[in-house]
Amino acid sequence: MNRLYLPKELILKLKKFRDMRYGENPHQKSAFYLEDVKNPGYRQLAGIDLSHNNLGDANHAWRLVSEFEEPTVAIIKHGNPSGIASRTDLASAYSLAYEADTVSAFGGIIAVNKPPTLGMIEAMRGVFYELIISPDFDKEVLAALVAKSKRLRVVKADSPPRQLEFTRVFNGYLVQTPDDIEESKSKWKVMTGVVPTKKIYDDLDFAWKVVKHVRSNAIVVVRDKVMVGMGTGQPNRVNSVKLALTQAKEKARGAVLASDAFFPFPDNVELTAESGISVILQPGGSINDLKVIDAAKKHKMTMVFTGVRHFKH
Repeated sequence: MNRLYLPKELILKLKKFRDMRYGENPHQKSAFYLEDVKNPGYRQLAGIDLSHNNLGDANHAWRLVSEFEEPTVAIIKHGNPSGIASRTDLASAYSLAYEADTVSAFGGIIAVNKPPTLGMIEAMRGVFYELIISPDFDKEVLAALVAKSKRLRVVKADSPPRQLEFTRVFNGYLVQTPDDIEESKSKWKVMTGVVPTKKIYDDLDFAWKVVKHVRSNAIVVVRDKVMVGMGTGQPNRVNSVKLALTQAKEKARGAVLASDAFFPFPDNVELTAESGISVILQPGGSINDLKVIDAAKKHKMTMVFTGVRHFKH
């Protein structure tokens, strides 16, 4: 992986690629600017014009599913996944992602890391989506999507590039390298409990890839490579745990839970244990790590530290 540097001087020369329908809200104006107007990184194949939010959500969704090698479908709403699943069959992956949160899916966007199949498009019948993004669409699938809705935005995307990230702050910009650190499960540490089986490790790996794309404080619950619960954007981690477990309900039993940052207090473990989850994945690094580990031991839970944090603000 090529390393990105933060230069002493940054000179941006941008050209307007196109005006968006509107900004985050209808009273705001928006446009998409590029350094190279010949390469926007995507191509719209069908549907009505993209809005500011459409393009932003499509980018989040595309970067999420691009983390996975196995066929994966994600449903995104307001920048967060409401459902995501991996299966060899895309129709099954879509159905499992949709069933994880059928309420939030309405009006969301779909991201697929492989060209979608006619079976998947048939499974989408009856649900309203704003946009679908994928690496490619064959002619039959594209025709089926247009027949489903002439308004549905169909977007073909290039592989996500490695780029510096910009955020407007006061009179300037915060600039950072992307959160694409190379990680290896061989460096994860089992702090207490039994060593996870391969199946559990696969779920932990899936959960870790997802939680890095959920807004902090981020918690995800995963079972059989399906996200069954998600807590996001809370000012304290215990509320995110409550949200994720409430959504997961009975599916939490036998599932794994991942946290984007360390557990600051044992109360997160106590809540997780009550739900029937037996494996927790978190970065570690809290001053209360020993108390958190002791709480996991008390409930005969397995706790794994990754040593890496994935805040997303």
